[in-house]
Amino acid sequence: MTTKIHRALFVMLAGPLLLSCYTHVPAAMVAWSERVPTIAPQTANRGGEVGYLRVETDTDLRIIGRDTYYNVRRPYDIYTVDGKPLVADVDNDGGRSGEEPRIVPLAPGRYVIASVYGTSYRKVQVEVRPGVRTNVPQDVLKEAPSVFSH
Repeated sequence: MTTKIHRALFVMLAGPLLLSCYTHVPAAMVAWSERVPTIAPQTANRGGEVGYLRVETDTDLRIIGRDTYYNVRRPYDIYTVDGKPLVADVDNDGGRSGEEPRIVPLAPGRYVIASVYGTSYRKVQVEVRPGVRTNVPQDVLKEAPSVFSH
C-alpha cells in the first residue's frame, strides 16, 4: 500500500515538472502572415531544386579549451507557412568554431524561422528561392516580433 502511495505522490509532483520542460508552440503563433515583411534573396533565381538559408542567430559565450572563448550561434526552428514544425533545433554552429552561421539547403518556398534572441523567442518570415541564398541578418532577428506577445 505504501508503494502505491509513494508512486501516486511522485506522479502528482513530478508530472507537472516534467511536462513544463516541453514547449509547445501553437501553430497560429508561427503561421505565415501577409502583414509581416518577408526576407528574400536580392538576386534572381538561378534554377535548381534547392535554395539556401543563412540565419545569423544570437550567440552564447562558450569556453573551448582552457582560455579560448567563442560566441557560438544558437539553433533555430523552421516552420511551414501553416505553423507546423518542419525542422527543430537547426544546428547553426558553422565556421570559426561555431561563430559563423551554417548555410542550410532547403526546398524553395516560404518558411517561418524562429529562434531565441536574448530571452525572447522571435520569428521572421523568409522566402527561399532556387539556387540562391536567403540571408537573415542578426539585427533583423534581434528586432523581429516575439512569438509570445507580452
